[in-house]
Amino acid sequence: MLGYHMVLGASAMWENYGILLVDDGLAYRAIVPAVLRPLSVTVDCAANSAEAMQKVFGRSYSLVLMEIQLGADNGFEVAATIRQSAECAQTCPIIAFTSACPPEGASYFTERGFNDWIAKPFDGRQLTAGVYRWLGGGGDPPEVVAEGRQLAALLGAEGAASMIDRFHGNLAEAVAEIDGGADAPPIGHRMGGLAGTLGFPTLSAAWLALQDDRAAWPTVRALTMEAIARRTASSDQI
Repeated sequence: MLGYHMVLGASAMWENYGILLVDDGLAYRAIVPAVLRPLSVTVDCAANSAEAMQKVFGRSYSLVLMEIQLGADNGFEVAATIRQSAECAQTCPIIAFTSACPPEGASYFTERGFNDWIAKPFDGRQLTAGVYRWLGGGGDPPEVVAEGRQLAALLGAEGAASMIDRFHGNLAEAVAEIDGGADAPPIGHRMGGLAGTLGFPTLSAAWLALQDDRAAWPTVRALTMEAIARRTASSDQI
């Protein structure tokens, strides 16, 4: 772990952190900021090398998440250029953030100038924990946000619980539809709108992202199944 970014500890003001996501996938540029909301960090996004360099010269970042397969650009080369060109990035952790899965695992990336590797697809806990660790957080990372709480103020606890249960049933049905070969974009539009209306912004961002990138389905699916499992666990404890 490198640089002054790593000595601030768990008591640091998280809102002062800045994360740069370099990813040519529009879906991930929507999903990642939503997933990282529990950390109260600012997430800036760049789709290519030129945008990434513009960002790093505009502000200091505490962490960079770098897709390797970056359209016409090469993530290894972009990371090296950032290291060489921006003084503030010389000690900033740069994490490979990619579905590429080499047999060597993380060492493949650390031997090529990265500090770590976070694999796609991911669920909320995996991404939050990985980022939290590199931002210098001590102990366990914050729990994934329990969304949908505002429904209780509108419908009462019992009414909200019933609606949330139905929503998670709808999520399971949507997953089964897409797994069965159904067209993802219209389902993503429908479920994203429903999730947003009911107060689930992370799931809303994930499902709406399917309208632009069907390739994001493994991550959307992982986030959805995580939410369903979390809801099931909370119901079992009642």
